[in-house]
Amino acid sequence: MSNEKTKSCVMCGKKIPTYSNFCPYCGAKQPWLEENETDNPRVERILKWYQKPSGRFISLLVAVLLIFAVGSSCSLQDGPSHSKIERELKQYLFNDQKNTVYGKKPSVKVDKNKGITIKVSKNSKALNQLKNGKPAKWNILVKKLRNRSRAFAGVYANKKYADIKVKTKKVKGDSKKTLLKIKSGKVTYDIAGNYSK
Repeated sequence: MSNEKTKSCVMCGKKIPTYSNFCPYCGAKQPWLEENETDNPRVERILKWYQKPSGRFISLLVAVLLIFAVGSSCSLQDGPSHSKIERELKQYLFNDQKNTVYGKKPSVKVDKNKGITIKVSKNSKALNQLKNGKPAKWNILVKKLRNRSRAFAGVYANKKYADIKVKTKKVKGDSKKTLLKIKSGKVTYDIAGNYSK
């Protein structure tokens, strides 16, 4: 090795043959240089700079930042934002109307840890009809929510989006009441069962 041209390994700094692709000591990949580049003062300065601890640190920092930038732009998402799912459900369930058969301004809340909660009015037309043995309006809501829950379970990585609850809005002196629970398209609780007996 004393007769051939040498260069320093970019990782461990040991002298290795100029045309080595990998360091025989540490195995690090070496930059590929043409014969006329090995004598280029700019290339020598870059290699010397890289061999210094500060050069290695800066190079490593730049590499980490590039990996982070590319990774964050390509990362997997749970699905659309919470507000987008909320808007889509309001449109799908209530046609974005303020006054519905489920009460005034029914609300939709999406939480990645708790699932989807829909609040309707306790004295809504649909619930009053359900209590009087006419479940048609209520059943439309149940069917729509089952379909949406099934779709969410098949599309989103976060399976909590497929957990849907319907509750009554809190009124003074009255607590919220759970009316419907759906998990991955299956109804686990439906208050309609209390009125069909």
